[in-house]
Amino acid sequence: MSERVVFWYGCNAVRHGDIIHHAMDLLRAAGIEPEPVGGPSYCCGTQKDDNLDTAEGMAKRTVGRFNALGGERVVAWCPSCHRHMNSFMGRYTEANFSTSHFVQALHENRARLAAAFVHPVPRRVLLHRHLGFHEVPEVNRYVADLLRLVPGLTLVETDYLAPGHMCAALAPVPAALREVTRRMCEDARAAGVDDVATLFHQCQRLHCALETSEPFRVVNWVALLGAAMGREYPDEYKSWKTAGSEAEVRERVGAERIARMGEHIFEAAVLPELKRRPEK
Repeated sequence: MSERVVFWYGCNAVRHGDIIHHAMDLLRAAGIEPEPVGGPSYCCGTQKDDNLDTAEGMAKRTVGRFNALGGERVVAWCPSCHRHMNSFMGRYTEANFSTSHFVQALHENRARLAAAFVHPVPRRVLLHRHLGFHEVPEVNRYVADLLRLVPGLTLVETDYLAPGHMCAALAPVPAALREVTRRMCEDARAAGVDDVATLFHQCQRLHCALETSEPFRVVNWVALLGAAMGREYPDEYKSWKTAGSEAEVRERVGAERIARMGEHIFEAAVLPELKRRPEK
């Protein structure tokens, strides 16, 4: 009988449907049945920490919704959500559930998961690791362990750990983010890798456009595990981000999707993000 969990994919991951689909496939292959929840209704509130009243209200609302779902375990995808649940949210409303990170759930069941990896993935892969979110859970080690289960995959690891818990945390310090990007590209070129595997969705978002100027792919690590199971989901965000012109961006996003979000929001918020290129 499968363990049933609430799979909390967070707010920002909604740009990355491919990652969410891969994550759910992997949980099922590991013997875990996920009930997915996310988006603004399940926000952890970390972006509102400068306004404690607002952050407290969001924390109470989200924890209350998890309590109402009645699950014994919430499995978080986003490192910010995971950290915030343990350091902030649970202090305002008693949580009637345990919280673990997605990679912990897979690593606990890696023997069962390995049996599903029947498709070779002949790729040489550099794992992009971070310093700030690697102890509890041991994300860097756990992801490396899981990638080593993939037949045909050669994992490359260097001594370098990027600062912060994910690349988006460095956005307020552009020089630091440029240094991380430069180092990643230099290490990947020196090692002659086919892919750089990102840990988190925000690292993937910031770096995927490197494919327009570098000789390697940028993929989230779950896509490599998914490929070993014969699963493939298009990375639509990468397709948008690597478009060569505004007209091509609009064509790839699609008129119907732009209409649903509204032309003003697309122009003011989405398009500038998609046109921005990684600095190195």
